[in-house]
Amino acid sequence: MSYATIPPSTPSTNVVNAFQRMRKGALMILIAWIFLGIGLTIMIVGTFAAVMRGFIGGGALVGALSGLVLGTVLIVVGAIIALIGFYSDFIPGTSSLAQASPEFSTASSLIKIGYVWGLILSLVGAILTLLIVGIFILIIGLVFLLIGFVGIIILCFKLNDEYRNVLYLIAGIFFILNIFLGFLGIVAWILLYVALGDTLRKLQTTTGPTQPSIIQV
Repeated sequence: MSYATIPPSTPSTNVVNAFQRMRKGALMILIAWIFLGIGLTIMIVGTFAAVMRGFIGGGALVGALSGLVLGTVLIVVGAIIALIGFYSDFIPGTSSLAQASPEFSTASSLIKIGYVWGLILSLVGAILTLLIVGIFILIIGLVFLLIGFVGIIILCFKLNDEYRNVLYLIAGIFFILNIFLGFLGIVAWILLYVALGDTLRKLQTTTGPTQPSIIQV
């Protein structure tokens, strides 16, 4: 009678790396949301103040315009952080996950196509908004961003199916609600970040030292 050992079933290094990169990317995108939210708020308040000061006159108009400039700067900073978060970590992370688990390939493809082209076209369109062609480019960019957004929703639902964490499901629902209530996007990214961290900890625990199974042959 001889004995054979069966190595324990553990997640691959690629899967762990995929979750690490997605989580890092999600954190950067979450930070970007904060910058974008503050910047947009300052711009709205600054625009309203500029209009009011324009009607009633006074030196405070300079202060209102300064608020507009500050808001614009914060939005640009937020957009840059979001670009880095998507391109350097989140999109590569979803691609690695799709390579290890083909059921995530659809979500990964939608995210990659949608956000790569969507962010590029939106940026070009925003720069050329003074021209008619810029408006059309911006609209096309927004359509691509919507495709990427759908990809993230699918990703959340697939992650819930695969890893049984209800936070993924809730995040997906909040991403859907974000279409109608834009401020819920930051909540969705927080939930996704927390869920990715929870799954990552479980995967890293699973990849730790374990005893192989022994069977008689």
